[in-house]
Amino acid sequence: MSDLKNLPSVDRLLQTKTAAELVAIYGRSLTLEAIRKELADVRKAYATSQTVPQRRALLEAVHMRLEEWVTPSLIPVINAKGVVLHTNLGRAPLSRSAFEMMSYLSAGYSTLEFDLEKGKRGSRTLHAEN
Repeated sequence: MSDLKNLPSVDRLLQTKTAAELVAIYGRSLTLEAIRKELADVRKAYATSQTVPQRRALLEAVHMRLEEWVTPSLIPVINAKGVVLHTNLGRAPLSRSAFEMMSYLSAGYSTLEFDLEKGKRGSRTLHAEN
């Protein structure tokens, strides 16, 4: 394909088997957004390239875009610097007990800024005092 009028529509791309597989993995709304962005990028690049990629190449680019979007930007690393509180590496790791308590408390509501005794707003720094 070399003419912009040959660029498939969002709906036509969504009706493909590949798009159905992407929807099953990433969800319809995210896949739809990736298709729209990819088509917009192709239209923008057309002014200089004068080429339109094949449908298969478009869907591969959509897949790569989705992978990029859902890949976490934070990954575990090894701190070999010898600095315990390394600001670039997330400061200090949490102990297992601290991690477990955070997991437990963050699964629901907590008294983060609520004073149970007074029945009104409290201070979040109170929890770090002891």
